[in-house]
Amino acid sequence: MSRAAMKSALALLVLVLSLAVAVGANAAIVTSTDAQGRRITFDVRAAAVDTDWYTAVLRATAHGNEISNVTIRIVPDQSIDTMCGDAAAACYTRAGGKPTIIISAGKNTFIEGTLVHEYGHHLDASTAVPGVPELNGTPAWWAARGMASMFASHEVAFDYSLGWAHSIAEIFAEDYAYITVGPSYHYGITWLSPPDASLKATMFAELGTPTSPLPAAPNAPLVIDRVGTLAPRGQKTIPFGLLGPGRRVTFAATISRPKRKGVRAVTQIVCNNSVVATQTFARGRAKGTLDIPNLGPADCDARVVSTAPVKLKYTLKLQLALEGEAGS
Repeated sequence: MSRAAMKSALALLVLVLSLAVAVGANAAIVTSTDAQGRRITFDVRAAAVDTDWYTAVLRATAHGNEISNVTIRIVPDQSIDTMCGDAAAACYTRAGGKPTIIISAGKNTFIEGTLVHEYGHHLDASTAVPGVPELNGTPAWWAARGMASMFASHEVAFDYSLGWAHSIAEIFAEDYAYITVGPSYHYGITWLSPPDASLKATMFAELGTPTSPLPAAPNAPLVIDRVGTLAPRGQKTIPFGLLGPGRRVTFAATISRPKRKGVRAVTQIVCNNSVVATQTFARGRAKGTLDIPNLGPADCDARVVSTAPVKLKYTLKLQLALEGEAGS
């Protein structure tokens, strides 16, 4: 399971906004270096974080001096919504002129791919394509991908006006993650083919070939926790992707106001624009779980939809696993 499985997508967003995030009492600045001795800075705001593992991931990417100009902020998974946006799995921001990657604490293939994708945004922002507005990838990539032609034909945009998958920044970040992680990466730009051998060679020739492999990352079930409040008749969506067949999806929800009359909320698993499973929260039901085996490959999302004219608090747990994995 990779970063694009969520569309940091998913998620998956370059947020150029002002983040008013107070440093918690347990925050710590930890520094390390890449193989060339360049500084790597971590702003750790979660417990029991193995920064050596995150360092090893970054060492295995194609990068240059720009690696010393970004801070990797590691936070509890539950904080991602607040810091990055409702549908994001991580984000990159240059708020206040301080490049920052915000990513969940943990150690698995999803976080590994997510970190590489977000570093791709930083590499993009640090590398100019002459005569082209940012964000625009890198010069050799821009030419090899034929981005000028795609832009002229309105297939891509410098923003999200055509959708996430048509953002030039996201295409570059996905290409960068794919050439780094390999075919196991869930490539999220479904209307384009992933980088072929020629494009991969072009990108590494421009950026430098990684000198070390990615570190081991447990392929354990991916668990995403979210806590929040639904607006009256509002909706919360968690996008995710399933790279291959035989995936088990478990979506557990706790919804407030169980004494309210009638149906107040509905949870759903939607894959490839079709509803796979639904559960209603009527009077007397506070908790419910959707447990769906043998899904994939697919692009999906887990949803909780309010049908009530009042606010509803929710606690959600989404687990993605291969059939037979521990916890599935």
